Amino acid sequence: MQEQSLRGLTDNIFRQLAVSEYVVFVDFKREQFANSAEYRGSLFTHQELAVAAFLDLEVLAFQEEGVRQLDGMIRFLQANAFRFDDRASLPQLVTAKVKERGWSPVWRKTLRLERDPTQFVDAESVDAYGRPAGVRRFFQGNVMNRHRSMVAAHAYVYLDRLVRVSDGEALPLKTIELKWAGYIYPNAVIRPGFPREFDCCWVHHDFPSQARFAVFADSPEYSPVINGPGQFHLRFTAVAERFEPQSLDLSLTLGTTIDEVRLVPADAARQPGNR
Repeated sequence: MQEQSLRGLTDNIFRQLAVSEYVVFVDFKREQFANSAEYRGSLFTHQELAVAAFLDLEVLAFQEEGVRQLDGMIRFLQANAFRFDDRASLPQLVTAKVKERGWSPVWRKTLRLERDPTQFVDAESVDAYGRPAGVRRFFQGNVMNRHRSMVAAHAYVYLDRLVRVSDGEALPLKTIELKWAGYIYPNAVIRPGFPREFDCCWVHHDFPSQARFAVFADSPEYSPVINGPGQFHLRFTAVAERFEPQSLDLSLTLGTTIDEVRLVPADAARQPGNR
């Protein structure tokens, strides 16, 4: 990877280290030392190793034969580097050692928002006086914790953006926490490797052209209402302690019947045959 600015270095390398669970460090031969049979290692990879050590990431280290051992950052770490002399066989060696550690390429220190278009539930509702108020259809999404061991604590979900597709108008929103499915508090814990459902929005069977949101607010000003029929673009963002915020763009279609309501990933909505 070639970086031409400090911003590029920060965005493309440091950020990747920040969301990684482990690091494969490879120290290739560079310049030969004067009056010596030994070579310098890679300065830049040693800098990355220093950042990884600061972030307390697990490391698998590989060092090419001829590189001066215990030089640079590796001298201060108990990395126990594996030596290799054939670059062509290095990928197989790395693969074997990663498998021995039991590491997985899907582990990341990140959250992932996702939604199955069939993910909804119909539930009887009541009014403020406890009287039956008809059936509501709740559309859910998931927040997945991709870390193998770290709990995503103090997790919240927000509706960040709401756009009417017909004219491109962004509808006003106030910052307010959305409700986790089947849970009475705004913040939740997401276990490592598990998803947690949240309520994207709900539609009353008797009013299928209108979508509402389950939010933690005591004022209607903080609870947005979408009036259709029509198509709308929604962006949801999840945040949690020690995790970077992650977003998901969804397309909401409101029609004149409950069965016409669709909530699908924005990319899927642009494919032929989808609403």
